[in-house]
Amino acid sequence: MEYKNLNNLLKRYLTGECTLEERKRIEQWYRQLDIRQEGFSEAQMKEDLLQIRDRLPTPSVRRMSVWLRWAAAVLVFGLLSAGIYYYAVQYGWWTEKREISNASNQDIAPGGNKAILKLANGTEIALDDRPDGEIVRDGGHAIYKNADGKLTYRQHDEEKSDALLDEPIFNSIRTPRGGQYHVVLPDSSKVWLNAASTLTYAIGKSMNERLVKLEGEAYFEVAKDNSRPFRVESKGLVAEVLGTQFNINSYPDEPDVKTTLLEGSLNVAETLNHESIILIPGQQAALDSDSRLSVKSVNVAEVTAWKNGKFCFNQSDIGTVMRQFARWYDVEVVFEGEMPDVVLSGEIYRNTNASKVLEILSFYNLNCRIEITDDGVRQIVFR
Repeated sequence: MEYKNLNNLLKRYLTGECTLEERKRIEQWYRQLDIRQEGFSEAQMKEDLLQIRDRLPTPSVRRMSVWLRWAAAVLVFGLLSAGIYYYAVQYGWWTEKREISNASNQDIAPGGNKAILKLANGTEIALDDRPDGEIVRDGGHAIYKNADGKLTYRQHDEEKSDALLDEPIFNSIRTPRGGQYHVVLPDSSKVWLNAASTLTYAIGKSMNERLVKLEGEAYFEVAKDNSRPFRVESKGLVAEVLGTQFNINSYPDEPDVKTTLLEGSLNVAETLNHESIILIPGQQAALDSDSRLSVKSVNVAEVTAWKNGKFCFNQSDIGTVMRQFARWYDVEVVFEGEMPDVVLSGEIYRNTNASKVLEILSFYNLNCRIEITDDGVRQIVFR
């Protein structure tokens, strides 16, 4: 019914049949959403509105598509008409009442730069509690925390570092649910760590290879070093490179371990049957629970959207979508009954509160709300 009413309102505007109040609503909405903000003509506005009206779906449409035209100005995660109606409700331009998903008025803030550094001697340091600057020294390196959520290593004691030839030492960095972090390793390789992930790495020069171990998801920009290959071990899979850019997703609750190459060349091998594949940019290797290795071409921008501050989905089922939300907002997802059979595509910024995400999902017949149990567990509940 909302789609029909909105469509009729746009038609009346285009034919000059709107009341003065309705005309003000439409024009106020247009100024809010249009990225030009200034200097638009009434003819251009009517042309744009006509295009919008022609794209309005019927109420039975359940798939989402990305609203690219106003992506810089509005939160994008749905069909065009749902976005319009959402903002109409948000700013009070639409008078009909609609029950929103977050009826309890509870909300959950998005995640941020949070991580724990574990030193070679077992000492753990919560990075979000430490001031910027040098925080500790370990293995001949001074370790610094930067203001933008980045951990860096600088060689401090050459003599101590050279003494580690027979006994390499390791550090690790762990992000909680609702956390992310960026680390520059001692060899200058850059790693972006997603929520609920752990990276373990050697900090000495003693090894003839650069070995790291990953649990969760990380994006790598590997510094070139022809004398020492860079190896990532993760959930039954090994990726080996000299210098390249790639993403690995190996969360325990995901069905496959996925390695996606953006730049360079990457050898991916599974450790059980020793099968291997050499990837080229734009390809993704997937290792399933039966240790079968496969490869396909993918949109790398979608795979690495998390690193750039977005969720991005392309015909994803609700389970896949909510696993990502659960890790970032540090919540449990509860389905009271069968999981909804709906396919979602689109994108949304990760700095958005959970309630806004649920309000948008509610336009697709997904009845969900935020609940906090008596013992403080935060949940997104689907009914």
